[in-house]
Amino acid sequence: MAMEDLNAIVKDRLSNVFKNDTQETVARKLNTSQGNVSKWVNGQQVPTTDMLYEISKAYDVSVDWILGRSESKEIDGLVIEKLTYEQTARVLDRLLAYRNIIIPNLMEVDTGKMISDESEDEVGEDPKPMLLPKYDSDYLKIEDRVLSYLLRKRFKISEIDDEMLKWWKDTSLPLFKKLGLMNCKSNIQEAIDTKSWSVYKDADWIATIEELSGLSDDERLSLIKEAKNRVKEV
Repeated sequence: MAMEDLNAIVKDRLSNVFKNDTQETVARKLNTSQGNVSKWVNGQQVPTTDMLYEISKAYDVSVDWILGRSESKEIDGLVIEKLTYEQTARVLDRLLAYRNIIIPNLMEVDTGKMISDESEDEVGEDPKPMLLPKYDSDYLKIEDRVLSYLLRKRFKISEIDDEMLKWWKDTSLPLFKKLGLMNCKSNIQEAIDTKSWSVYKDADWIATIEELSGLSDDERLSLIKEAKNRVKEV
């Protein structure tokens, strides 16, 4: 790759990375001069190896992406435009394993079997059809409070305007970037339910999940018990 081409790629990609910060802010984050930042985003100079490492660490972007060697911007991130069925299946597998989503137990009537109640037989009533569990993998239920919030918000915004949806994806959704997926097999969902999450905004969710994720199961259990006791007292 010619040096001119490399400079152009780095210029475009760093301009994208730094777009929400002033050059002075970038310089402070990276412990460098505003002049250096200006040279990078104007295509006059490529950051040194040390600086590329600092940019990668501060902005959570891949050095290979900055240099044009990869299309994956995030470190160990998925390239959404190149998402495969294998990757999608693995994501769904993790969501199911963590019970972020579940396949509900739908009750199905089995007309071939009947269940009777002895007391009903005494008065001459017919036995009732037997209800059997039916699991339909095409029907999924969102259990994860945060995931449910994000999907509901996404659909509400999509009904307004495509540009508004794009703005939400570019500005609000990245706020959840560093919020790890909850393991809903723990008692964290019950702990969330002790909060007033029905009126939560983006920042409220992030603060709450970070707080509750830092607690042990026993500590969350204490919160749950306290909330139940308050309800009893009312």
